Amino acid sequence: MRCLLFCLTLIALPQLAHSCGGTERCTVEGGYYLASPPPGWDGTSRLPVVVFYHGWNSSPEGMFRNSAMLGAVHRRGAMFVAPWAPTGYWRQIGMGRAEGGRDELAFAHAVMADLAIRWPIDRDRILASGFSRGGSMVWNLACYAADLFTAFQPIAGGFWNSDPKSCPSGPIHLRHIHGTADRVVAYDEIGIYNSMPIPSGMALLARLNGCGAAVEDVPQTSERYQCQRHTSCDTGRILDLCLHEGGHSIPAEWVAEGLDWLESLPRPPTQRD
Repeated sequence: MRCLLFCLTLIALPQLAHSCGGTERCTVEGGYYLASPPPGWDGTSRLPVVVFYHGWNSSPEGMFRNSAMLGAVHRRGAMFVAPWAPTGYWRQIGMGRAEGGRDELAFAHAVMADLAIRWPIDRDRILASGFSRGGSMVWNLACYAADLFTAFQPIAGGFWNSDPKSCPSGPIHLRHIHGTADRVVAYDEIGIYNSMPIPSGMALLARLNGCGAAVEDVPQTSERYQCQRHTSCDTGRILDLCLHEGGHSIPAEWVAEGLDWLESLPRPPTQRD
């Protein structure tokens, strides 16, 4: 039903009208987001999109001040979108797991629907990424709102409080980046803020995607992390786990490198209703 309403909205709309963008907030029910197409965009070509969920106590404005992150996304011809979290805190979502406060699932749908009305986004090239608590939000969206995005790249953040028993969204493409020395969101144990071990989340996705236990090294594309990929997944989806020896950090170029990874995914990257 959500997809039907979304598609009907696009068909009925006579033309796209931005009326916000850059540092001007795009207001939707539940909050706002900032959005910036790449400089030199012709105004009509479909745009790949990075939707970046900021870390705890940060903001969309803070992300837009990160010129290195923004510039790396723009150089790849993509739009950078930064949604807002009340008091810098993304709530967990899902049946039996949802926290009090804003309904983050509804907010995510509102942002993506509004974005598609204002700009001609490429529905087959939308990357959800995020850092720390924002990475946790990306895991939640991968589990409960996979229809909104093409692929997912959480960084240094996983499920909080508990792992879901299953993910109703179905199979997904996901690449997770994490430091083995992270003392804020631990990699392989329950963290100080009750973050769940990343290997258990990856195991959940491997089961969901019908992947065997075997993994193989991915040809190295970054000097800072090394990735391994589940092989022989029945769904044909890609699951990568990328580790580095550092702590709770996110070099700016890592977000845009997720776009390079997305472009390498098998086509069609997702099945849309």
